[in-house]
Amino acid sequence: MTLAEKKAEIVEAFSLYEEWLDKYEYLIELGKDLPPYPEEKKTEDRLIKGCQSRVWLDAELRDGRLYFTADSDAIITKGIISLLIDVYSGRTPKEIAGDDFAFIADIGLKENLSPTRANGLVSMIETIRQMARDSEVLRAEDVAALQPYYTAVIAALKEVYDPEIPVNIYDLGLIYELTISKAHEVFILMTFTAPNCPMADQVLAEVRESVEAVPGITKCTIEMTFEPAWDKSMLSEEARLELGLDYDEDDYGKLDA
Repeated sequence: MTLAEKKAEIVEAFSLYEEWLDKYEYLIELGKDLPPYPEEKKTEDRLIKGCQSRVWLDAELRDGRLYFTADSDAIITKGIISLLIDVYSGRTPKEIAGDDFAFIADIGLKENLSPTRANGLVSMIETIRQMARDSEVLRAEDVAALQPYYTAVIAALKEVYDPEIPVNIYDLGLIYELTISKAHEVFILMTFTAPNCPMADQVLAEVRESVEAVPGITKCTIEMTFEPAWDKSMLSEEARLELGLDYDEDDYGKLDA
């Protein structure tokens, strides 16, 4: 489920209740569904500042995505943080940091909380955003150490070709996102020129095999998306030259994808 779809689902769920007392009960039930939070992680550095109640929040970056765990000693607050991590856990740092969290306004949550709880909600949102921003930022020495791996992985991707167009998938613009963790785990978000590509499974297997063959790479995780849909403007300059295209939009019609 995409982030937009998940937020729409939450808005719809809240719309089923007319009274805010019922919506509070729904929040409480969400809080009860939170997985147990380890006692050893209930530390001062994991407490969200600005919340009247105690709220612990932890995050782990795995395969290019941020996974949250949380707990609170207040039932409504626990429901609120449960709601937030239900929406944002498992998303990329870029998705989270760039989101407007507008669905909170759409369900009217902030306006129907006490001032202290509303301030706590704002603190939760800002903490989640900051965790996402921090996960995106690498120290200069980390960037320098990982750069050879990026170069090698991109070279490996350029050895994989689209089954219908004689261009490698990287220059074709099928790779939407490429991240490499400090543990040398690769995350790839990619697409195809059309959703019904008959060779999709074969290409994905070839991508994983090529990337994991790069010396030092420990794992390759691939996720498919068709948002945004691929179009010919995503071709690299090298791909256009290889296909004999220029930058004129009329010439894009020469490429039968």
